[in-house]
Formats: sequence, structure tokens, C-alpha cells
Amino acid sequence: MIKNIKPETEFLLPSEDNIETFFNKTALLQKQLQAKNHLNPKFSAQTFHYKEDLEKSYMPETGKHTEEVFHSLSEMFEGSIRPHSPYSLFNMVPSPLLDTVAATTMTQLYNSNSLMDAFGGKTILFEQRIARAIGRLVGWEQAHGISCNGGKLTLFYAIKSAISKIAPESRREGIPNDLVVLTNEGAHYCVEHVCSILGLGADQCIRIGTTEDWRMDVTKLKQVLHEQLAKGKRIAAVVCCGGTTINFACDDTNEVYQCVEQVFAETKQTYFPYFHLDSVIGWLWFTFMGVRDNEWEQKIENAEIRRKIKRVVEKVKGVSRFDSFGVDMHKNGLCPYSTSFFVSKTDECFNHLNEGSYSYGESDYEFGNFRAYRYTIENSRPANGIAAAWVAMNRLGRVGFQEYLVQLHTLHMKCKDALEKVSGISVINDASLGWELVFQIAFNRIRLHSSHFDTSEIAKTFIQYCWNETNKGHEVPLISIVPEFKVNPDDSMKTAFLLYPMSLFSEDHISEIVSKLAACIYEFEMKVISGEIEVENRLLEKPIR
Repeated sequence: MIKNIKPETEFLLPSEDNIETFFNKTALLQKQLQAKNHLNPKFSAQTFHYKEDLEKSYMPETGKHTEEVFHSLSEMFEGSIRPHSPYSLFNMVPSPLLDTVAATTMTQLYNSNSLMDAFGGKTILFEQRIARAIGRLVGWEQAHGISCNGGKLTLFYAIKSAISKIAPESRREGIPNDLVVLTNEGAHYCVEHVCSILGLGADQCIRIGTTEDWRMDVTKLKQVLHEQLAKGKRIAAVVCCGGTTINFACDDTNEVYQCVEQVFAETKQTYFPYFHLDSVIGWLWFTFMGVRDNEWEQKIENAEIRRKIKRVVEKVKGVSRFDSFGVDMHKNGLCPYSTSFFVSKTDECFNHLNEGSYSYGESDYEFGNFRAYRYTIENSRPANGIAAAWVAMNRLGRVGFQEYLVQLHTLHMKCKDALEKVSGISVINDASLGWELVFQIAFNRIRLHSSHFDTSEIAKTFIQYCWNETNKGHEVPLISIVPEFKVNPDDSMKTAFLLYPMSLFSEDHISEIVSKLAACIYEFEMKVISGEIEVENRLLEKPIR
């Protein structure tokens, strides 16, 4: 292929005069994908076995033409979600702003690397501009940050910073064995894995029991603090929840901070833990911080939506006292994967995250001298997330993000009203401050036909039926399942379903979406009753936690 290659059709010319060639190639691939779809929430896919498929994988002996390669590449999208479909309700996955996609495309066309400004240009400056702007939402005037790939890495940077703050020598000598991390029992499941990766060990992550609304119970927190200090442990970090995917677990940040502050003062500790808010979802509520009392009704007309948003803002306002927080703009910032930021109150994170042989000074901030590799997990740093975040932040602005959050809550209310009109469906997460919908289905037709079926087994069989239908490319709502859902921490576990309204096109299709869900339930029940589908106990990995 290289012998016969025409550079002007395969590469961007130095003059960039052939940019239309690039656009045409993009359009060619998109047309191959578009031809397979209408409003379906997933690209259709046939089942396969990884090991069997990989037996056939070889590098081709000679190169192929663009059309043939793109045709084979289109298979890669089979089975993946189409977030712009109004039927895509599986998780917090938005359809990104086209401007953000255009911006990230340019960073790839120019092959930008945000490792150092000597060849990455102003990519690091824009990264810091974004971190500073988001930090200022919570009153941090000296915020700095790191663009990274996902919320898990924001937790990685936070806990690594905590270890370095409490045990500075660990950067050179290794991690001491007396450090623990405290977090909410409802916090993301990856916190233990992050502790394991960092060498702390998963067992050094201690989860604190919560109150009815999933915030850390400060009585239990105080008890754990005293227990750990009595054992000679040092509290490296307290990781608070700033809104989770399900139940929107959100700690009262001031309450938690003051509890730890009091215990450390009473026990005369000579250090203070690192505080991080896992606000990869909750960062969007920061845009409402500072809204005056007389402005709330003007910004949010609906009283219930206003109450929910105000309550979250009240809970997270203590973040101003914290050391860092996380942001996932690919969740609710209308950006493509992966657009995440670890935001630190100051630039001390650059020292906490390096290997202990360098200290950042004023000269590092002169253009041509900035080196991100001293504190980042990767050296090959794409600028995609930086470009996407910058575009979204400036296209929407603070008011635009506020309006987007209100619109998501409005979608929630309209979907809830429609769901509750369907016989046998009951929404059970009314207490959540988020916009997710958790609901149960009674499956009354099956239960009337036979009483020996277990409700959980029916639910698991149904979700597999739904997923099979969407994998066929059918216009069926793509929902998810929560096998061990609890309304509150003391509630018994139940199997429920999850619907996440994210598409701004959904509002015009709500009645149609719910009607098709009801039809899917009916078809499933009839097939179970006829014996076409067998209800069985299925082991399901929690798809969303």
C-alpha cells in the first residue's frame, strides 16, 4: 500500500489545502453507520465468542482501500449505544455537542500532545484555564487541575495527593502501612481498586454507614475516626460523595468536615486529612452556587425541581474547604468520552503527585517551561478532553449549564408521570435528588398465570429479553437493571429497573417511549406464559453502580 500511496489523499498537506479529503473520509464512514439505523438505541449486533473470533485475527499481508477498511471498521460499532436516540436510557451518557466533537477531531488531526508546552503549545494553559474557571464556581481563586480519562483517575489523583500530603516521604520511600481512606458506604465501587492500585491496599478503604438520605452518618464517622486513631492509623483522606448515579448519594460536606475537625482537635492530632469531593456528577450543581435567594424562582419555575437542586447546593457548599474535587463532563457536560478533570484548590497537587525530587516554582509557569509529565499518570496526553471541555464551557456558560440541569430534571418528571400511568409500573426512588428513575414492574400477567416464579428471576429474564431486542436493532427502550437496589440504607434489597433520560430529543417522544416499554413488557409476558421464554435465575453483574 505504501508504494502506491498518494500522500495528498492520505495525509493533511502542509498547506492544509486538502482538508475536504478528510471531511469526505469522515462522511464516508458515517454513511456506512447511518445506513444501519433509525431511532434504535443500539447498533444491531449478533452474539459472538471472543476466543473463537480472535482465532481469525491476523494482520493483512497487503493494505486495503479506504472503502473496504471503513466497511470492516463499521462492525466495531455493533452492539454499542447510540446516545442521540431518544430510546437510549441506559445510563448517564449524553449525546455530545457537535462543537465539542469538532474540537476533539482537530486535536487528533493535529496530533496534539499536552505533555509539555514546548511542543503542545497552549494545551496546558487551556487545561489550567478550565480548572481555574470550574474551581472559581466554589470560591477557589487559585485552582489548578489535570485533564484525565474518567472519574476513576480523578480519585487516583486525589488519593495519591492525600498520601503525599500525610506522608511526604512516600514519594521516594514507598507507602507506610498506617494510612487509611474513609468514604461513604454508597461511594463509587472503584475507591477500593484505586487504593489497591496505589499500594495502600483495598482493605485500607473504610466505608462509613449512612443516614436515610445516603449522606455519611457523622455519629458513625466519629466512631470510626476514634477507632482508627486508637489503632495508630493515620487518616490519609476523607472522600465524600458529591452525587452518585443511583440514589444520588451526596454528603453534607460541612457536616463531615466539621466532624473530622472536631475529632482531630480533641485528640490533638498534628496533621489533618486530605478532603476530596467525588463530584464527577455533582459538579453541575456548582453552577448554582452563589445564586441569591431572590433569583431561585426566576431560574427554576418548578417548585419541586427548585427544592431538589437547592438541597444539593446546600449539601456541597462545604467543598470550598476541601482540597480537590472531580468533574466528568462526558456525564453531564455534553462532552464526548473522555472529558474528566481533577480540580485542586491550589497548585500544590503538582508537588504531591511528582516523585519527590522536584518542586514547582515560578519559572515553571513561563511559556516553554511547563512540564505536565512530572505529575500525570501518562506521558502521551491527548488534548481531546481539554478541547471538548473548553468548547462546552464557553458555548453554554454558567447559565446554559443551569438550564441544562433544570431540563434534565424536567425530563425526569415527565417520564415519571408517563411511567406511573402504566399498569404494573411503580417508580420507587422518589427520595433521590438526581434525575434517574428507578422503578419496578409487577409482571401481573405472569404471576396470575403461575405463582411459583420468583419476582427477581422474572425481572432478570425480562431485562435480558429487552437487551436482546435492542441488540437486534429494534426501537425498544434501552433501560438497565439494579439487582440489589435499596431505597435507603436500611431497606431490603430488591431488583429494580433504571431509566436515565439524557437525550434532549426525548421530550417529544416520552409517550412513545413508555408505550413501547409497555408493549415490550406485554410481549415478554405472553412469551413466558406460552413457554417460548423460560424464566431462569441469571447471574447479572451490576451494569451500573
